[in-house]
Amino acid sequence: MAHLKTVSLVILIMISIFSCSNHALAQRSKRTPTNFGETIGMNKKVEEPQASGGIKDMGKVDSKPKSSVRIADTPECSDDVKKLCSDKAKLNNFLVLDCLQDTEKAADSLSKECSHYLWNYKLQLSTDIRFDHASDEACSDDLEKITACKGYVKGEGKIIPCLIDHYEQVSSQPCKTFLNKMASIIFSDYHFMDFFMKDCKEDVQKLKCGRIENPDSDEEAETAHSQGRTITCLNAQRKNITKKCKKSLLRVAELQSDDFHLDRPLYYACRGDRENLCHDIVAGEGAVFKCLYQHLGDPKLTVNCREKLEARQALIAEDVKADKAFYKACKLDIEQNECVKGKGISDVDVDDDLKRSSVLLCLERAQSSDNNKVKLHPECLQEMFELRSELMQDYKISPELVSGCEMEIEKHCKGLEVGGTTISCLMKTATSKIGKIESEFSAQCTAQIRQLLHIANPGEDIRLDRPLQRACGDVVTKACHDQKPGQGQVILCLLENIDHEDMTDECEDHLLQIQYFAVRDFSLDVHLFKQCQRDALRLCKSDGFADPKSMEPEHGPLIFSCLHRAMRSENAKDPKPSRGCVHEIKRVMRERSTRINLLPEVEEACMSELSELCSESEHKLVNGEMECLQENLEDLKDKCRAVVSNFTEEEMEDVEMDRILMKACTPMIKKFCTDLLDNDAMPKEVLDCLIEHKHQNDMDDKCAAGIEHHQIISMKEFRFNHKFREACQNSVARYCTKKKTKFEVVACLSEHVRNDTLLEKTQRIDSNCQRQLRYELLQRAESINLDPVLKKACKTDIVTMCKNKREGEGEMLECLKSHKKKLSPQCHLLVFNREKDEALFGDYTVLHMCKKMIKKFCSIDGDEADIMNCLKANQNADDFDHRCRQIVLRRQVEQSKDYRLNPHLQKACRLDIPKFCAEFYDGKTEETEMEGKVIDCLKKQYAKKSNSLSMDCELEVKSRIKEAALDINLNPVLMKICKNDIKEICIDELMNQHKGNDEDDDNDQPLKVGEGAIVECLKRNFQKLQDQKCRKEVAYTITESRTDVQIDPLLHSMCQKDLIKLCRTVAQGQGRQMSCLLAYLESDANSLTRGCKEMLKSRKDLWEYAAKVAPAESFQELYDQISTSPSRNYFFAILFSVVGVIFIVGLTCGRVTKRIRAELKNK
Repeated sequence: MAHLKTVSLVILIMISIFSCSNHALAQRSKRTPTNFGETIGMNKKVEEPQASGGIKDMGKVDSKPKSSVRIADTPECSDDVKKLCSDKAKLNNFLVLDCLQDTEKAADSLSKECSHYLWNYKLQLSTDIRFDHASDEACSDDLEKITACKGYVKGEGKIIPCLIDHYEQVSSQPCKTFLNKMASIIFSDYHFMDFFMKDCKEDVQKLKCGRIENPDSDEEAETAHSQGRTITCLNAQRKNITKKCKKSLLRVAELQSDDFHLDRPLYYACRGDRENLCHDIVAGEGAVFKCLYQHLGDPKLTVNCREKLEARQALIAEDVKADKAFYKACKLDIEQNECVKGKGISDVDVDDDLKRSSVLLCLERAQSSDNNKVKLHPECLQEMFELRSELMQDYKISPELVSGCEMEIEKHCKGLEVGGTTISCLMKTATSKIGKIESEFSAQCTAQIRQLLHIANPGEDIRLDRPLQRACGDVVTKACHDQKPGQGQVILCLLENIDHEDMTDECEDHLLQIQYFAVRDFSLDVHLFKQCQRDALRLCKSDGFADPKSMEPEHGPLIFSCLHRAMRSENAKDPKPSRGCVHEIKRVMRERSTRINLLPEVEEACMSELSELCSESEHKLVNGEMECLQENLEDLKDKCRAVVSNFTEEEMEDVEMDRILMKACTPMIKKFCTDLLDNDAMPKEVLDCLIEHKHQNDMDDKCAAGIEHHQIISMKEFRFNHKFREACQNSVARYCTKKKTKFEVVACLSEHVRNDTLLEKTQRIDSNCQRQLRYELLQRAESINLDPVLKKACKTDIVTMCKNKREGEGEMLECLKSHKKKLSPQCHLLVFNREKDEALFGDYTVLHMCKKMIKKFCSIDGDEADIMNCLKANQNADDFDHRCRQIVLRRQVEQSKDYRLNPHLQKACRLDIPKFCAEFYDGKTEETEMEGKVIDCLKKQYAKKSNSLSMDCELEVKSRIKEAALDINLNPVLMKICKNDIKEICIDELMNQHKGNDEDDDNDQPLKVGEGAIVECLKRNFQKLQDQKCRKEVAYTITESRTDVQIDPLLHSMCQKDLIKLCRTVAQGQGRQMSCLLAYLESDANSLTRGCKEMLKSRKDLWEYAAKVAPAESFQELYDQISTSPSRNYFFAILFSVVGVIFIVGLTCGRVTKRIRAELKNK
C-alpha cells in the first residue's frame, strides 16, 4: 500500500507541475503572440550553459503560475493538437506531449511554433524545482545510496539526469516509474542530459554536430524537436571523439536501450516498422529493439529504419550494455564468468572490454568449457543465439567489417544487403580465385570476415546462416532429417554427405564457403573444439578463444596445425593429444581432403603450381587439384612438394581421406570386404582388400581407377606407404639411406634380400620387411602404371607390340616377356630384372592365375620357388586348371633359359657354375641372359659321371634334364639349334601343337606338344638330322639320359614294373638302376617286359650313334662309353689281348736296347 501511495503522490505532483509549467509558457506567449523569438526572451540568445551543464537563462518562467494551462489551449499548439491528437488526450498534457512527439504524422506536420513551444516546455519541466522535490519523494532511498547525485542543487535540472545515468543502481519501483516518465523528456534533446553536455560539449563544436546554445534561428528551430541528430552525428564520427565523450555517447545508448521511444531518431525512423512487424510487442526492457533486430534481414523493413538499427548495433558492438535484452539476460553470467575483469559491471571504463565480440566470446568459452560447472542461463543462451544470428544477417552492424571490406563490398557485392547475402557474397569472393589476388580482395577484409565468423560461429547451428539454410534446406530434409540444429550436428552431417547424390551444387558451394574459414579457426568446429580444447591448452598453450584481433591475417589461429603436428609426431617422448581429440583431428582431415582450399597450408604453398600445372577444367573437379599436385610431385617446388608430401603421407595412412575413392568404393567395400567391416578393420586393411579384388568382373570402374591412382601415388615416396614404412624403416635407414622414392627403396631392399638368399648368408632384411617387400613387388608387377621406370623404358615397345593389352592384371608385363627378343635393349634389361624379382619374391601372374591350384596342391606359406616347384609337380594332374598349366609351362621355359630365374638351381650350383662353366659366366654377363648356356653346361658336366658336381647341384640338374626330356621348350639350346630340323622331320608332332611357331625366329611362345614328342622325334630320327650342330646337341641329350633311368622319363615310365620286379634292391643314382636293366637285357632279356626291352634296345642303339657323333672328351667319358656299350666285353678282350701280346713279346724277344756297363750308366 505504501508503494501505491508513493506512486500516486508522484503522479499527482507531476500532473501539477505539467499544468503550472504550461501556464507559465502560456503567459510568456501572450506577451509576444506575433513574435516567436520573444518566447525565449525578446529574440536574445540564451547564455551558454555553465561548466556544470546547467543553463543560466532559457527565458524567464514564473516559478509560481497562477493558473493551469493545457498545451491544447496554447495558441502555438492548439491547431496541431486538434489536428493530431484525440479529444481525450487534450485534457492531459502528458498525453498531448506523447501524441505530438511520438506519432509519425506529427513528426512530419508539426508547426515550427508548436515544435519550439514543446522544446521550451520540456526545458521548463527538466529544470523545475518541483521535479527535484518529486524525485525526493519517489527516490529518497535511492538518492541516499547514489552519492553522485547528492551534491546537485535543486532546480538546475541535474538531479533527474543523474538518477537516469545511474538507473542500474535504482532499486525502488516508484523511482523507476518516475524516471521512466521523465526519460522521454530528457532523451528528446541532448541539452537536457547533464552528463552528456559536460563530456561532449567540445566534440559537438569541433565536429559541428549541433549547437550548444538554445536554438533561436529558423534552421535550429527546424530541428528543435529532433535534437537526437547531434547524437547520431557523434555516433557516426565516434572514432574522432574524445574518450570521455565516447563514454557518454555509449552511456546514452545504454540508457536508451530500455525503451524504444527514448532513441528519438530511431523511434521516428522505425515507428511504422514497429506497427508492421512488432505490433504485438509491449515497449520496455528493450523488447521493441529486440524485435526489430530480429527483422534486420526482413525485406519488409524500411531502409531508413534499417540504417538506424544498424547504427545502433554499431554502438552495441562497442558496449554490449546498449542491448538491454541481451544484457539483462546475461548480466549474471557475465559477472560470474568475469567477462569484465577488475571492476564491477556498472562502473566499467570505456576502455574496459564490454565490446560485444569479447563478451560473446567469453560467454561461449564459459559454455563450452569442461571446467565450468555452472552453465549459462537458458535465457542468456537464447539471447546469444539471436545476437549471433543478427551478426550473420546484416554486415552493417559490424563496424570493423564495414570499414575493412568497403572496397570489396562496393566492387563485388554491390546491391546485396539483407538476409546475410552480403556476408555470403564476401565469403564466396574470398574463397574464389579473385580472393587470392591482393588487389581484388585485401587481407584486411579476409581477416574481418574471419573475425565475424569467429564471433558468430555459424558452424554451430545452420540457422545462424540464412543463405546456407536456404541453400541446403532440401539436402537437410533428405540426408540429415534426423539431426537436430545446434552443436554442429547438421553441418557435420552435411559435410559427411558432401558427395552424396542428394547434395546440390548450391548447398555444396555455401557449405564449402563456411568450411573455408572454419578450417582456419579452431573454435569454429564445435566437435573438434569440444574434444580438443584441453589438448590445445596443454600442447599449444591456447584454448581457442583468441582475441579476434590477434589472428594472423592469412592464417588465423594455428591451433589445429599444432594439434595435428603433435598427433603426427613419431617421437615417442612427445606428448600426444587425447584419444577423442585424435579421432576428431582425423575426421577434420577427412573433411579437408575434399577440396584444396580447405587445406590452407597446401593452398598457400602451392599457389603458383596450381595455376601453372592444375588450371585445366578437369582439375577443378572434386579433389582434382590435389590429384594433379600428387601426379606432378616431382615437378613441384620444394615448399609445395613438402606440404603435398606430408598430406599424401597422411592420406595413404587413412584411405577415408580420399573422398573420391571412398565415394566410388563404398559399395565395393560392402560387396568384397564385409568380413573386414564386421571386424572393424583398419583403413589400410580395407584398401588391401580392394586392391586384391581390383580386377573382379563386377568391380566398379571408378573404384578400380581410384585404387590404381592410390597405388601409383604411393610409389612416388617411400614414406607414402605407411605399412611398408613401418615394416622397413630400420632396414631402409641402414642399407638404403640414399634412396628417395619407394621404387628405389624396393629395388634396393630386394637386391639385399636376393644376395643374402642366394649366397646363404644371414638375412640383413628382417622377415616383416621381407613380407611387405614381397607385397610391394607383387603390386608393381600387377600394372604397368605401378612400374613407372619400366613403363618409361618400354614406351615404344608397348605401342609396337602390346597396344591391345590391358595395363592391369599383369598383362602388359607378360606381353613384354613374350616378345623379349624384339624389345629394345633398355626395355629388355628391365624386363629380365623383373623376371629375377618375380622368381625370388613372387610372380603376380602365377599367383593370380593359379590361386585355386596353389590352395589345392601347395603350401600357401611356402616361398615363391617352392610354390613354383609344387605347381610343376602337379601340372599334369587331371583336375589341374588349364590356364594355370599354361602359365607354369611358360615359367619353366623362362627358367630353362637362365639359371638366375630359378632360385633353387642358382643357390644349389653357386659354387659349381664358376668352376665348370666359367666360359659362359663372368661378372660382365650379370645383367644379360644366358640363353640356357649355363644350364646346358651343367647338364653336360652331370653327364660325365665324374661326380664333379656338388650333391645339391646334381639333384637340381637332374631335375632339369628330366623336365627337358618331356618338353623341348625347356631345352632352349637344343630348340634353337634344331629349329629347322624339327620343322622338316617332326612335322607330325608339330601338327599337334595348339599354337606353333611361325616364321618369326624371335617369337618366344613355347611349343605346346605332347610329353617328350619332339625330343623323341629328334632321337628317333637322329641319323636323318641334317644340321651337324643339331646332331651333336641331340647326341649330348642322348648321352645325358644314359646316366640314369630316372632322367629319361619315357624309359623310366616304360620300365617301371621291371625296376620294381628286377631291380628293387638297387639304389637309385649313379646309373645303378640303368646298369641293372642293361644287365638283364644282356643275360635274361625275356625277364623284361616287352615294352621295356624294346625301349632299352632302342636306347642302346642311340647311345652307339651318339658316341660316334659326340666322341669322348676325357678318359672318364671313354671309360663310361665302353662300360655302357653293348660290346664292352669285346673292347675289354681286345684291350687285354694287346696288353698280353706286348708282355709275351717282351719275354721272348729280350731287350730292344743295347746293353752298356754300369759305370757308364753312373757316369
